[in-house]
Amino acid sequence: MAALVTCQGNVAYADSKFWGNTVQDGAQVTLLNASDLHQLHSDSDKGSAGSKPKFAYASVANCGSNTPDSPAPDDFCSGALTLCAGNSPEQGLGPSVRLFRRTVDAAGKPTGQWVQYGVTCFPEAAPGPARPRVTMAMVLAAFHDTDFAKPSVQIQPKGNVTLVTLPTYFETRWPQAGFEPEEVDQVDPARMAGFRVEIRPKLASITYVYGDGSTSGATTSLGGPYPTGDVTKTYRQPGDFAVRADVTYSGQFRVGGGAWVDIPGTVTIRGSAQTLSVRTAHARLVAD
Repeated sequence: MAALVTCQGNVAYADSKFWGNTVQDGAQVTLLNASDLHQLHSDSDKGSAGSKPKFAYASVANCGSNTPDSPAPDDFCSGALTLCAGNSPEQGLGPSVRLFRRTVDAAGKPTGQWVQYGVTCFPEAAPGPARPRVTMAMVLAAFHDTDFAKPSVQIQPKGNVTLVTLPTYFETRWPQAGFEPEEVDQVDPARMAGFRVEIRPKLASITYVYGDGSTSGATTSLGGPYPTGDVTKTYRQPGDFAVRADVTYSGQFRVGGGAWVDIPGTVTIRGSAQTLSVRTAHARLVAD
C-alpha cells in the first residue's frame, strides 16, 4: 500500500516502510523499494530489439542539491539518514540515494538531461555505474562483529565472600581485551569499499545478575566500592552464586573522520561470571 509522504529539507514525515510518491525540495518523486529497483535492472538489461538500454541510470547521496553532475562527497548527511531511520533490512537501511535517469541512443550516448526518477533506501541495489559506497548494512555488520569488551564484576567484601543480610557492593570493570565504551575500533577498509570507517561503542545499559534469580537494572551505573557504590545486593539465603554484569552496547560510526552518526540497534554482551559465597554468621558467648 502506497502512502503520500511529504519531505521538507530532505526530512521525511512518514514511516518509510510505505512506498509511493513523495514531495522533496518542491518536486514529486517516487520512493522505490527493492522490487522496483530489480525491475529497473531487468528492463535495462533487456533493452529493446537488441539495442542499448533506452535509459541510463545514476544514483547519488540524497543530500542537498546533489546530482550526478555534482555529486556530494558525504553519503551520510542528515537527509540521507532520516528518510531510512527506523527501517528494518526489508525496508532498506540506507542511507537513501536519489536515482536519476536520462535517455540514451543505441550506442549509449546521452540524448537527454538527467532527471530525478526516485529516491530509495536500497543504495546497494540502485542501477547505474557501480561506485565505492558505504551502506548502513555494511556498518551494521561491522558493528555486530566488533570485539566488544566483556566486563567483569568486582565485589566487596573482598575475597568474594559475604554474609547473609550484609549489603554487598558491585562494580563493573573493563578488561584490557576488546573495545569498551568510547574506545574507537577501526574497521578493515577492505570490507568498507576502501573507506576509513571507525566504530565507537557506547554504553547503553548494564544489567547486574546476582545468581539467585534476581537482577538490577538496566542502568548506566558502573557501581562502586563501599560506602559510595550505588549497586548493592543483600542476600537472604546462604549459598554459592554466579554473579555477572551484562552490558548492552549502542554505537556510533564515522566515515573518513567526518561527523559521528548513530548506529541503529544494540548488542548485548554477557559478562564474565564469578562465584560469590554467601555465608551465615553464628554468634556465641565465650567465658573469660
